[in-house]
Amino acid sequence: MWGAIAGSGAAAGTLLGGVLTSGLGWSWIFFVNVPVGIGVVLLSPWLLRESRVEGHLGSDFAGAFTVTAGLMLLVYAMTEAATKGWGTGRTIVLLIASVVLLAAFVVIELRSSAPIMPFRIFRLRNLRTANIIFLLLGASLFSQFFLMTLYMQNVLGYSPLKTGVAYVATTVTSIVFAGIGQALVTKFGVKPVLTVGLAMAAVTVAVFYTRLPVDGTYTGNLLVPFLITGAGLGLSFVPGSIAALTSVKPQDAGLASGLLNTSPQIGGAIGLALAATLATTFTTRFFTSHPGASLPQALVSGYHVAFVLLAALAILGAVVAALFIEGGVAQPAAQAEPQLEPARAD
Repeated sequence: MWGAIAGSGAAAGTLLGGVLTSGLGWSWIFFVNVPVGIGVVLLSPWLLRESRVEGHLGSDFAGAFTVTAGLMLLVYAMTEAATKGWGTGRTIVLLIASVVLLAAFVVIELRSSAPIMPFRIFRLRNLRTANIIFLLLGASLFSQFFLMTLYMQNVLGYSPLKTGVAYVATTVTSIVFAGIGQALVTKFGVKPVLTVGLAMAAVTVAVFYTRLPVDGTYTGNLLVPFLITGAGLGLSFVPGSIAALTSVKPQDAGLASGLLNTSPQIGGAIGLALAATLATTFTTRFFTSHPGASLPQALVSGYHVAFVLLAALAILGAVVAALFIEGGVAQPAAQAEPQLEPARAD
């Protein structure tokens, strides 16, 4: 269920974003988070049971600050490089600062008595591999939605609402294949299902998106890859979640699930920065080398190069799953036997 929600939610966001943008304006994609956040704050005490970690010694503010600031600077540096250039002093300083902060994060975590990220959890092979896969999947998936939205609006002339509706095929298919995915995992195990799902996502980008034409149509160029993407999402998020959490001890479940939610977000931010940089750079180069070219032609040329990168990331994710995920049929984590107090003689 969690995998289905994650996969379908990623696709549904594009539809809802189109509705908000067309109906209320682009700034509402930010305003809408306010009532959602308020609802979460009000409902959480009622819906969630209390839980505590025994032996927790305090909060790791220094670790939280350095990793957040380091990742923000890294993404900002790559985004700035798209317009300022990779060799400029500004970009270099930002990259160095991000590396220093992330290195400081590692040092802090290794020395902290209550680290926000205890590295011992990465000894679990499937958890470690699943997070790498989700990072690559997020980098490819989020960037893919972003570039396809630009393609539909700036090249094909779709409105924001029409663009959002176009993603319904992906949303519905991902929900359907999430249910299929959990059944397949039960029968065949995590490894083959996850590998197939990631391979489908890679095929979509490599075969279809790198060849998008200037005069494309929805039924001729978009519908089939949108359906394959939805199927790939359903077959990736479900087994990926199972692979990451199956062997985790109950006391580490919060940490493991937090990692699994963070990895695609980090991957998405970095992947989007890289894809946007490539698309912008090669669009500009196309204009320089083809003075009489139209804007749609230049945009498609830049998108094609960015999609090559995204295809490589998706293919790499499939390869990592095939080589490093342990492929047995998922079994529940072992539960601790209840401890019985010895009888007392009164």
